[in-house]
Amino acid sequence: MADKNYQTIDQRQSYVQKSGEEWENKVMGFVNKRLKDLESNLLVIKGNSIQKNSPLWEKLSIPVGNPGSEQKIWGDIDLVVIDEGKNPIAVISCKTSLHGRFSETLFYAVVLKELITDLKVVFTTPDKGRQQKGSIWQSEWGSEDKPTKDRLLGSHYLDGVYILNEDTKLGGMIKSLDDLPKDLIEWQKKSKLVK
Repeated sequence: MADKNYQTIDQRQSYVQKSGEEWENKVMGFVNKRLKDLESNLLVIKGNSIQKNSPLWEKLSIPVGNPGSEQKIWGDIDLVVIDEGKNPIAVISCKTSLHGRFSETLFYAVVLKELITDLKVVFTTPDKGRQQKGSIWQSEWGSEDKPTKDRLLGSHYLDGVYILNEDTKLGGMIKSLDDLPKDLIEWQKKSKLVK
């Protein structure tokens, strides 16, 4: 990941952006490779590569403004999983930590799933742990028997939280990143979007 040496707010913001982009690229590369190995026709693409006003953009953009307005905006969509017909199967939110951004993912999950009933929205993270100085590492997700607020929210509003950290306590909707490609294939089989 990006170098963590910074002395100003701008340097820190640059670091956060770069490490976020690196995580997004890592998730996209990993999932695409596994999907290819599993002989799936699914493809993960970057949300910011989707052309404005294209059919896919129209499906995933959200209405704003007064009721009846036709104005739409593009939300916080990191990655999109599409089939051969460019139908969206899932949106993958990629965040290196939960700090200040998880509620944004939850908001877009609720809105997007209201617009596209069969769409899946998932969250991926390396689970860097809670930012407590001088203490031992603690997962941001707790465990099934002692869940954090974020684990409870993610389990309720998302279709999965996929983590790349062997120290995180998995269970329920909290899964290993290794499980994501197979889950995507299963969701595609069950999706009404591709029928």
